[in-house]
Amino acid sequence: MGFILCELVITLQMLCYHRNVKKNYRSEFNRLQKMTKENYEIYYYNDSHFQSVSPHVHDYYEFYFPVAGKIEMEIDGKHTPLSSRSVVVVPPGTIHRAVTENDERSYCRYVFWISPSYYHRLSGQTEELSYIVRRAESDRKYIYHFSEHEYALVQSKILRLIEEESTSRYGKGVFASIMISDLIMTLSRFAYEQDHPRRMEREGDTIQAMIGYIDRHLDEDLSLENLGERFYISKYYAAHEFKERTGMSVHQYIIKKRLERCADEMKTGKAVSRVYADCGFTDYSAFYRAFKKEYNLSPKDYQKVYLRDPMYPDKQRDN
Repeated sequence: MGFILCELVITLQMLCYHRNVKKNYRSEFNRLQKMTKENYEIYYYNDSHFQSVSPHVHDYYEFYFPVAGKIEMEIDGKHTPLSSRSVVVVPPGTIHRAVTENDERSYCRYVFWISPSYYHRLSGQTEELSYIVRRAESDRKYIYHFSEHEYALVQSKILRLIEEESTSRYGKGVFASIMISDLIMTLSRFAYEQDHPRRMEREGDTIQAMIGYIDRHLDEDLSLENLGERFYISKYYAAHEFKERTGMSVHQYIIKKRLERCADEMKTGKAVSRVYADCGFTDYSAFYRAFKKEYNLSPKDYQKVYLRDPMYPDKQRDN
């Protein structure tokens, strides 16, 4: 139950923060895309229409966090679809741009820029902090897709930094440097754990590792047998420990997460007939029943009312 309580607290914090960001901290998009401050800049953009830009380069590091909208990132000519849990790291001198199939859709994201001198000043304190940037620079690993729990933690740190940046309180510069180090270190930790799953499964919490694995592989076969084989435990032990830890069965958790992924995909306008299979459901009838039970709306009705009023489906779900 501890994990569930922790996740609930983070979710509530995120809802409060996100409302404040929408109201107070939204930035107007600047097509010039030039950094004007010496050390760093951070923005929350929420555009009703996508504003495309040509492929370009920066002389600073860019961390890109999509929030909503069907977006792809083009880096060195290669296109990669992004989700609302993706993180993109673009080193200086790397040709890139965000692209979309439909310029009419709304588009939300956080963008964080940091100068090389300021970044190296922070990363010089410990090599571990620079892991995610080194992967981008040395191995061209620019994009990571985190679990829901991981991304919620990352987003909470982004919002704290945005809030701090909007103030003129005593010690603002010191707090900002601490928050930036915390943000990049958290990204590096999650990236490292994703790149070294076997090591983390041996050294860390097996059930926590299983939760992260499920969140990242919702479109795959997640039977208890397969999970047990991957984590070197019996399916009976996995079922018992998972229920003890989360308060729900493995099957219930997987269905819940797949439905959430489906809802996110449908918000982008993606066809319902494609969504359910892409999110791991093999039978439309079973998907339909589970979705309607969870959201009090059929999948098509959910998509229709969301595109008309983004808050309406959540109101229906709470009733």
